[in-house]
Amino acid sequence: MSLAQVAGGAVSRTAIYFVETGKAKPSMETLKLIAERTGRPLDFFLARPSTMEPRSSAPTLEVELLLATNDPQAAVAAGREILAQDQDPETIARTKALMAYALLRLAQPAEARRLAVSARSHFERTGDRLMTAECLGHEASAAYLAQDPTALGLAERALEVCRSLHPIPQTTEARLLFVLGSVHTVNQDWKAAIDAYESAIATGSVVQDLRRLSMMYGGLSSAYGEIGQLNMAEYYAQRAITIHETLDDRLSLARSENNLGLVLIRRGDLVDAEGHLERANVLFDESGVEVGKADVLLSLCELEIARSRPDDAERFATEARRLAERHDEKATIADCHMWMGRIAADRGDAARVDTEFREAWGILDALGATERLSRCHVQYAEILEKRGDLAGANRQLRHALTHLVPGRSAGAARMDRSASA
Repeated sequence: MSLAQVAGGAVSRTAIYFVETGKAKPSMETLKLIAERTGRPLDFFLARPSTMEPRSSAPTLEVELLLATNDPQAAVAAGREILAQDQDPETIARTKALMAYALLRLAQPAEARRLAVSARSHFERTGDRLMTAECLGHEASAAYLAQDPTALGLAERALEVCRSLHPIPQTTEARLLFVLGSVHTVNQDWKAAIDAYESAIATGSVVQDLRRLSMMYGGLSSAYGEIGQLNMAEYYAQRAITIHETLDDRLSLARSENNLGLVLIRRGDLVDAEGHLERANVLFDESGVEVGKADVLLSLCELEIARSRPDDAERFATEARRLAERHDEKATIADCHMWMGRIAADRGDAARVDTEFREAWGILDALGATERLSRCHVQYAEILEKRGDLAGANRQLRHALTHLVPGRSAGAARMDRSASA
C-alpha cells in the first residue's frame, strides 16, 4: 500500500511515513487508522514483552511476493529453502502458513494441512490470534478439498477467533467467510453457501483480491445452479471465467468452465455444454492436477446421459471413480456409484441399481454427509417409483426426510470445490 492509501485523507502521508520509519510513535487514533487500513488488530502493532522482532522477514516476504505474482510452485520451493535453514520459530511458523496457502492453490491438501496445523501450534503459544485464525482457515480449506467432514467445524472456529479481535480484521474475515461458503458448497447446503459468499463480498475488502473474488463467483454459480436459478448461475460463472482468464489461473478456470457446462446441460444446451466441459478437462490435464478432476468427468457423464448414450456415460463414471479412489475423495466416490446406478436403471438392470445405491449411501452415512445422503435416498426413491415399487420408494423418501433440507437439488453437486483459500 502507498502512504496515501494508508493515510486515506484522515492524517497526512508524512505522519504515516514517520511512524513507518520509526521516527515517531503514533497516537491511538493513528494506530487505529493503520490497523483498519491494513486489516490487522491493534495488538499486531504492539511490542511483545521480550522482543521487538519484526512481524515479517526478508525470506517470508519473498514467499509472499511469489504468491502475489501467482507462482505458488515457486513459493513452495522458496518456503522449503527457508525451512532447511536455521531460522527463528516465528519465521518458521509464518513460512509454513504461507506454504500451506501455496499448496492449497496447487490442490495438495494433505501437506497443506500438516503445515497449517504446525504453524497454528506456534501462533497459539505466542498468543497471535490473527495468525491462528488464518491457519485454521487453511486447515478448513484442506479439509474440504479432501472431503473431510471436520471442515465445517474448523471454518466456524476460524471465524470465531477472527471475530474475537477488536477491531475485526475485515480482510481475514472475508477470506474465512469464503472458506465457510466453500465448505457449505461441498456439503450441499446451498443457502448457507450463498449467505457466506455474499457476506464475504459485502465486507468490501475481498474486492481487492481478484482471485478470491473470482472463486466466490464460482461458488455462487454452483449454489444458484443447484437451487434452479440458472440465470444467476450463468451470470456468476461468466464473471468468474473472465477474472480467471485475466489472472491466467488455469485450475480455477477449469472449475468455472465445469460450472458453466453444468448450467448449460440443465438448460438443454448440450452442444455448448460439451465445449465448456471439454475445456475444463483439458485444463486439468495441462495443470497436471488430479484432485477435483473427477467432478468434471462426472459432468461429462451427466452430459452423455442427457444424450441417451449410456455406454459413454459409464466410461466417464468409471474413470471418475478411479481418480476419486486414488485421491480418497469419498463423497465423489459415492456420486460415482449414484451415477452408475442411474445408468443401470436406464438399462433395466435392477440388481445393479440396488447395489450401486447401497454402496453410495453406505459411504455417505459413514462420512456423516447428511445433505448428500438425503439426495441419494431421493434419487433411489425416484428410480424405485418408476420400477413400480411404491412401497420401497416411500421407505427411501422417509429416510430422506430425516436429513432433507428444503431447496435441495436432486442433481449431482460437483460444482467448484476451490483449492485455495
